[in-house]
Amino acid sequence: MKRTQITIAILITTFALLIFSCKPLQKNITAQLIFTQGDVTIIQNDVNKPTALGATVSPDDVIATGNQSVAVLQIGDGAIAHIGSNSRVVVKSLLETSVNLYLEKGEVISKVERLKKGQEYMIKTRSVVASVRGTQFLVKADEKIGKVAVHTGSVSVKPVVVAEKEEVVAQETIVEQGKAAIVTVEETKEIKQPPVEIQEISVKDKVKIEMVAKVEVVPIEEVKKPEALEKIQEAIKQNVEKIEKIDAMTDDEVKKQIKKERIERLMQQKTRTLEEIKEACERIDVVKLYSGKEIQGAIISRENNYKILTTTGVIEVDKKQVRSVSVMR
Repeated sequence: MKRTQITIAILITTFALLIFSCKPLQKNITAQLIFTQGDVTIIQNDVNKPTALGATVSPDDVIATGNQSVAVLQIGDGAIAHIGSNSRVVVKSLLETSVNLYLEKGEVISKVERLKKGQEYMIKTRSVVASVRGTQFLVKADEKIGKVAVHTGSVSVKPVVVAEKEEVVAQETIVEQGKAAIVTVEETKEIKQPPVEIQEISVKDKVKIEMVAKVEVVPIEEVKKPEALEKIQEAIKQNVEKIEKIDAMTDDEVKKQIKKERIERLMQQKTRTLEEIKEACERIDVVKLYSGKEIQGAIISRENNYKILTTTGVIEVDKKQVRSVSVMR
């Protein structure tokens, strides 16, 4: 009798401990390749997996891209990760509450929809940890430097300090939209807060993030359908081509290209305002002719004749007819 009572007591205690100590198991969310170009490899347990369009990745998988190669990953229903050329990304976790990627080298541009309370999207490099709940941002990494550029929203940036071969995550810095944070890795004997350099986001990074942000995040169940995947791939392909061109340019060249495209769009419109012309051309010219006529707009060509973009269209004027040109203040 006494032995039976002891056995029952042990069973009750064990059952109670199980109830109070066990947490519900979290499910992994689906992460699927929705675009690949060039040399893209998925490595699982040191073995290459098929990287066909629509292939899924799992925790501990490595995604590697070669030169002039791109992989775009949709993670659940809430995020897209654009993995650039010569990059290597380790998928650390794909939980419902926490997505964690480790960028060993290269570049990842992320578009993260507004997450629910308690959810987190994180990218770690050797020098920095960037975590968000909903934003568009870029993370770049090499052996010594980590960069986090933010287009919309804000990103929590925490430098990684390496002291005596031990990694410690340092104090948080919030990087707001339109800014970029640069963190340099320095191995030291003591743990100290490394400097976080905050600067304006570069034009190249801003435009590249905008390109990735154009990709629509659709329900993952839709992504699994071949016909839907084909449409997504075509839309991404156009953006990838533009990003490749931007990567080959300097910041000044990108600015000139943006200006050129704005002017071309304005010229295609039937009408336009002086404010729109000023925004695209960064000025308004006042052209006075010997006849007494005054033309307001932006001079877009000064070769044999002046070509002036005005609110009603492009007016061409012989240089000999021009008395003076000034800029409206």
